[in-house]
Amino acid sequence: MWKAYDRNSGRLIDWELGGRDSQTLAKMLKRLLSWKVTVYCTDDWKPYRELLDEHPDAFHVITKSETVGIERNNSDNRHWFARFHRKTKVVSRSVEMVDLTMALFARFRVNGSIHLLRNWKLALLA
Repeated sequence: MWKAYDRNSGRLIDWELGGRDSQTLAKMLKRLLSWKVTVYCTDDWKPYRELLDEHPDAFHVITKSETVGIERNNSDNRHWFARFHRKTKVVSRSVEMVDLTMALFARFRVNGSIHLLRNWKLALLA
């Protein structure tokens, strides 16, 4: 899974499911054009260099010190959902279920408030 994370706000803005290759990254980068993203902070993975170095409007920073936020997000993902653990047989890994899980994670855990999830029964009773 590839993720786009806004370091200023801490919001998860997009993700793409697929292989760790240039084709999957290209799909996400195409969608990021609508967000007008110009600065990309990444590690030294080859697909980043291939696609971002040829992108005329992209400022590409290759450093681990600027990817702390997204790594924390990845860790939270694995902590909250079994389907993101490696070699799991716990739950479905279908594209639809992973995409729905990411949407819920982005909405309630990263971009919203976890309290909405904890108190959902109270909201139904009110």
